[in-house]
Amino acid sequence: MKTVVLKKADPLFLAEVDAAQIPMGADDYRFRLGMLRERMDADGIDAAVIVGDREHFANIEHFCGYDCRFEESVFVVPREGAPTLLVGNEGMSYSFCVPYEIRRAYYRNFSLQGQPRRKEEKLDEILRDAGVFPGAMVGLIGFKYFLPEYIPTDPKYTFDAPHYVVEALRSLAGFENVVNYTAALTGLDSGMRLRVYTAKEIAAAETAGARSANVLMRLLKSMQPGMTEYALSESARVGFAPHVMHPLVNFGPESVALGIRSPRDDVRLSLGDQCGLCYGVRGSLSSRVGVAARDEATMHESLRPHLFSFYGEFFRAMGAWYEALKVGADGNALHRAVHDILDGPNHFVELNCGHFTGMDEWVNALSYEGSTYTVPDGAYMQVDIISSMPDPARTAICEDPAIVAGPALRAALGREYPEVYARILARQRAFREVLGIDLCDDVLPLTNINAAMFPFMLNPDIVFALEEA
Repeated sequence: MKTVVLKKADPLFLAEVDAAQIPMGADDYRFRLGMLRERMDADGIDAAVIVGDREHFANIEHFCGYDCRFEESVFVVPREGAPTLLVGNEGMSYSFCVPYEIRRAYYRNFSLQGQPRRKEEKLDEILRDAGVFPGAMVGLIGFKYFLPEYIPTDPKYTFDAPHYVVEALRSLAGFENVVNYTAALTGLDSGMRLRVYTAKEIAAAETAGARSANVLMRLLKSMQPGMTEYALSESARVGFAPHVMHPLVNFGPESVALGIRSPRDDVRLSLGDQCGLCYGVRGSLSSRVGVAARDEATMHESLRPHLFSFYGEFFRAMGAWYEALKVGADGNALHRAVHDILDGPNHFVELNCGHFTGMDEWVNALSYEGSTYTVPDGAYMQVDIISSMPDPARTAICEDPAIVAGPALRAALGREYPEVYARILARQRAFREVLGIDLCDDVLPLTNINAAMFPFMLNPDIVFALEEA
């Protein structure tokens, strides 16, 4: 069995990556649109109707680049012909970010309360013009699909879309012809958005990962006792890129527990106490929660006995998870890799061990007890494992994104984006030679800090590592 030791950090872990973001273009979106239409043909769906809002934008964005920044929108994809984007007052000008030809339609009831409306804009007529004809089979895509064991209604006809949109579709197509089609995008195990398909998508994810990890490392290097959470947040030097979730700076057990109530001006960092940092642009997220100490002696006396029994064992479990990850690994294997180590009196792991990610931070998860779902080629994953315990309050998180890619995808990445692939190979080397984690070639770490867990978060020159006993 491998044991946990403290080791000098590889300089790679502390280095920022200066890489321009890689936007998707018209051909990328048309490729995704073609995949959706192939799925619709196979499933007998005449029109896919995707609803979105500011929080739940990713399903629309995936096919056209438009994300709902002010108001709700609907994107209608017929089997043939141009898709139609329905927007309110403040969405129309922004809709021209879509880099290929679409139809656009105002539906001003999507606009904010009190803004101008038009009586002549009738939703059922707009939807009919977009391709929802009488008797059509309509696949309505919201943010969630539902499982029968958890709801009293029929999952096929249960939606998390606005009621008036559902009713307009039913008035056109018929009640039984409007079905929940969200699983086509995010369902286990064949949802389109659970994986990437091209080298360009991997490269885009890697550059997003670099941007998030750069910010996290700036926070880590700037953090000092006595600082307020807000003061540290100012040192991040972040741009205005949209976040994948609320950024976090948490000092002390109460703030760590509250999480997204961050950052606060009235909370200061105490030497040796708990702390947490988290930042993510769309497509990636990096987070660390541990102890604001410089060494074991400066840890709070209540946390010192848990350096290895809690934080070190967490790292060993995370290392086992990484070692289990590969194309074709099943969700139960990933679950057991963590719980075989952390199921005991010193740990509590409630959520799934890792999940799919993308433009929205949590898309779905296949890792749970007894899961037979397998990791697909191109799986876009967030290495998100959380362990926490009370008395003394302590939490461990070491979270970063990774893509799991078979030989063909890796070869394409090497040909098309050699600089990106070189950075990934350097990270794989650090996993094996510095951290002692036997990473499969399939696993592509998307940041320089993947699996770099700092036992003393005021001293990033030291990391946990694994060694053979």
